[in-house]
Amino acid sequence: MELNKRQEQILQIVKDYGPITGESIAEKLNLTRATLRPDLAILTMAGYLEARPRVGYFYTGKTGTQLFADKIKK
Repeated sequence: MELNKRQEQILQIVKDYGPITGESIAEKLNLTRATLRPDLAILTMAGYLEARPRVGYFYTGKTGTQLFADKIKK
């Protein structure tokens, strides 16, 4: 799966500052949380990020290849 530029920026922010809330990510990118919601959903569903209530988003540490391999195993 290819990520767009904003999704790559989000991943880098979460790697550097995680766990981090969606609101904090939006502030760092000078965007609204509503603007980021689709990207955060894609990154979470793809397995790059995990989200926890009252904690925020954090990086799973998995690469695209590892995520693909996990899907095949299932």
